[in-house]
Amino acid sequence: MKAILILITSITIYASDVILSNTLGAYYCAQEPNPKTYIKHTVEEPISIYWEDNVYPGFDEADSKLMVANYLDGIRLQSMALNTPDGKVRIYSYASVPQSYIDLFNEGYTTDKEWTIRKAASNKAFEEVYDSKRGKYKDGYSRDSSPLKELSAAFREIDAKKSALIKQIESARSKLNLVITETTRDQMTQMNYTIKSDEVHLSDLARKVLYSDEVKITDNRTKEVIAYNRRITQLYSAVLLPDFGRGDRYYDQEYMCGRDTQSFERWVFGELGMRASNHETDLNVKLYYKYTTKDNK
Repeated sequence: MKAILILITSITIYASDVILSNTLGAYYCAQEPNPKTYIKHTVEEPISIYWEDNVYPGFDEADSKLMVANYLDGIRLQSMALNTPDGKVRIYSYASVPQSYIDLFNEGYTTDKEWTIRKAASNKAFEEVYDSKRGKYKDGYSRDSSPLKELSAAFREIDAKKSALIKQIESARSKLNLVITETTRDQMTQMNYTIKSDEVHLSDLARKVLYSDEVKITDNRTKEVIAYNRRITQLYSAVLLPDFGRGDRYYDQEYMCGRDTQSFERWVFGELGMRASNHETDLNVKLYYKYTTKDNK
């Protein structure tokens, strides 16, 4: 009998959290800023960016290496500044970039554009001859049908070229002289753009069932916020059908509103950066240990 009462109580508490999170989530999603995601315009060549992440907070040594590898190409982004866990700022740039590297990079940039065009054409041709619902080619068609065969071959050709160029560019970039300067936010050289991430402080009641953070991108030359994103999401403990099999998760990755703040800048600086995380430790995992255990990872 005692076990049944405990089970009923647990279910009741869990159900109330689910209802509360949905109610409060709808409320916060309706509040300013609206819309929750805003992009005035995109930027192809920012030249210099300062990342200030106050959620982790800051970029440690491992994170900084990842950021340099992901973003600092020496051409579109020539200087990057990152806040660190000890309150300092580190600025990363290359001492000099030879013309041979610039030419190689520009070839890779042009090839990437062509890769996107050929991939879209190949995908469109495939959709026209393949029945995805039945999982087979439509009557009278096969992978050797025109123009699918020709477009697929063209895509494979550009794909191979792109892969080869990526390796060449990465090899050439690894030989560049990386310069690291440590300073403070007040004394640092002004970057063209600032990407600032913060946790949004909800009410004490809401924090029991919801998590929220935001990122703002500012053009430092005009002081204008050119993009921002605020997301609201339920904690795993307040989701109707949480995927507990994933483990070490603090919040639900199906957001009630907003986008993923940890890679939002790629919607603004679309041609910049590799498709990888900005931190070695996933934010969901980090917050799990921060708020549910005594450890701080």
